[in-house]
Amino acid sequence: MPEYDLLILQPNEFECLTRDLLQKREGIFIESFTPGRDNGIDLRFACASPRGTTIIQAKRYKDYDALLRVLKQEVEKVRRLNPKRYILSTSVGLTPGSKEKIIKLFSPFILNPSDILGRDDLNNLLGQFHDIENQYYKLWLSSTNVMERVLHRRIENWSGFELEDIRREVSTYVMNDSFNEAMSILLKNRFVIISGIPGIGKTTLARMLVYKLLGEDYEEAIRVFTMDDAAEKLIEGRRQVFFFDDFLGANYFHVTESGFESKVLRFIDAVRRKPDKLFILSTREYILKSALKQYEHFAVRNIELAKCTIDLEDYTEDVRAHILYNHLAEAEIPVHYIRQLLSGSQYLKLIKHPNFNPRIIEAFLNRQLYLQVLPESFVQQFLDFFEHPNSVWNYAFNNMPPLARYALFVRMTMGNEAVYLNDWYSAVKFLVRQTSGELSLSMTEMLWEETLKLLEGTFILTSKSNSSFVSNFYNPSVFDFLLDKVRSYEDVQDLLIRNALFVDQVYNTFSDIASTDTHRKILINAELHPSVINAYEYATGHFQVCSLRKLDSVLVKNNISLAGYIVKMQDSFKVLFKNNPQLVNSIVDQGFLECGKYRLLDRMTLFDRLDKEGRAKLDLEHLSSVVYEQADWADDFVNILDLLELTEFGRKALESDEMLERVENTLESELESAANEEECDMIGGSASLLAEKIPGLSEDTWERAVDEAKLRFPCELDYDDIDEDWARESYYSSRASEDHMYSEMFTSLLEK
Repeated sequence: MPEYDLLILQPNEFECLTRDLLQKREGIFIESFTPGRDNGIDLRFACASPRGTTIIQAKRYKDYDALLRVLKQEVEKVRRLNPKRYILSTSVGLTPGSKEKIIKLFSPFILNPSDILGRDDLNNLLGQFHDIENQYYKLWLSSTNVMERVLHRRIENWSGFELEDIRREVSTYVMNDSFNEAMSILLKNRFVIISGIPGIGKTTLARMLVYKLLGEDYEEAIRVFTMDDAAEKLIEGRRQVFFFDDFLGANYFHVTESGFESKVLRFIDAVRRKPDKLFILSTREYILKSALKQYEHFAVRNIELAKCTIDLEDYTEDVRAHILYNHLAEAEIPVHYIRQLLSGSQYLKLIKHPNFNPRIIEAFLNRQLYLQVLPESFVQQFLDFFEHPNSVWNYAFNNMPPLARYALFVRMTMGNEAVYLNDWYSAVKFLVRQTSGELSLSMTEMLWEETLKLLEGTFILTSKSNSSFVSNFYNPSVFDFLLDKVRSYEDVQDLLIRNALFVDQVYNTFSDIASTDTHRKILINAELHPSVINAYEYATGHFQVCSLRKLDSVLVKNNISLAGYIVKMQDSFKVLFKNNPQLVNSIVDQGFLECGKYRLLDRMTLFDRLDKEGRAKLDLEHLSSVVYEQADWADDFVNILDLLELTEFGRKALESDEMLERVENTLESELESAANEEECDMIGGSASLLAEKIPGLSEDTWERAVDEAKLRFPCELDYDDIDEDWARESYYSSRASEDHMYSEMFTSLLEK
């Protein structure tokens, strides 16, 4: 009979194991409950008379005395529930005498000794039901037989191979697709390179592979620090696993061993010729890129064919939930902090966070940072750690060449969405040229290619859109990290603002006002206003845009005009533009406001923001007549209302039959071409605003017209009805079992 360490399972996992084994033994479906929801019921099933309702409790404790104390507190709860049958499952080993004592305690609800499942009983059932045994990888790995095999194997250069270290690592590991992928590559090629971003779990995966192999039939695990050492340890006829962690350097490409490239390749060749040898290597993706650039034979031999990259996409929501849960359970967080996490299911904010990373969780919990705040602030502090993940990216970034660091800073100013690779190159080249006397950076096409190779797959991802290459960040946490980095250095802010090539770099990234958007923008002080002015004046004379939008599934440049740019700069730098009205007055004159190539909305916004001096230079009568003729859409008429009311021409126009006819024709045309109900409602909103100023335009009439136009979209109407009633209920029902599982899992932390 196998001997499993049931304590390796967290409380909710032990409950699930109990449920699965009893479902198999009893041949029925067992209902699960969130702890506490049903007065102490963990599991329940109902059968026809004579048995009736059966309730089950799963108790994970280390010793019998602790178990008995808890069971005495449960007796009254069970009596109130008055079940026909009560089953107890526990991780504690029980003697016949112990079982008799428990039977008497819960009399008459425990019908016979087989309704008490102690450690030996559960091990026995696991031995019978191998399909369930296979579902619980932790149990197999931590079983006495397997663990003894692992611990008694010959271990070289690996101080972490102690029982408690292995148990702790296994207890927090969550099986996912990367394990099977890496094992498949390893067995096929006899070696595997595990790569990925910092903190994603490369070393943990490698160790899990080693544990698995040692638990089966491999005799020896050797931790490699130099290739000379690995070659010396290679022994004919012995089943050996070699593991070289961070084989190209821990935080940046750094190899001191002479002839390293050829030694690695020779060793891989030797391992591939021997059926009893395996070689596991790990490295960060950006370091591997650097090595492939320097080591020609690595690239020629294409060692990446045996690469297994761990990606965040490998971590499904379910995997993320279990990773978070396991780390919380292992850390033994105080109950009052856990209750805050459970309140409103706030653990979902962590599970679904775009910056989810096991190392961030580990760093936060291991450093016990939560003890620095009150329980009420626990979740927010945890989220803040996700929002500012310097612990994952900082060292890698600091050990990159200066050109790579500034290239990332420049890319950050271009926004968190895709941009053309050529635009990024141009922006970096512009900064390097403009700062030659300050930074002394060198920029050639060859250096740029090397920089791209270094950053690709770690900080940056490149892809092709139509016929152009675009760049994006590897994941959102890279962008957040760079924002935080620049936020800390005013001199870097100054350089990036003064030397921005594209108009959207500055207003995308910086602001001089505190707002809800400060997480995404860097708040600058007034000392940097001269640099912003410098960038503004350059942009107005050398107008280029880098941000992209999708048009028929193709990425194209955003249609931002000079007028739109000035509005966006005013929105981002309100203090600067309030104190320096000449910045707008010098550009926004009569000709500018009458220029039809700029959106009427942007021009009227700028007109509204002009100070007295700026307006004094304008011929408002002429301006109102020009914009009146330019108005084509209902929104255009809305945007010029304020200006029309200021002039004699405008006031007459508002009262004219001509304007009433133009507006009614425009509203009618827009309603006829509306593509959905939302567009109809927007047109109705414009009609309502115009009806307040234009005599003869009936708000009621156009409200009815909008309602009639919306009848053209019965599918959308039906969809809205369904969305409000059936679809909403269906959606939440479809997630009910998953949400219940998460609730059950995280609530079980209260019982630790």
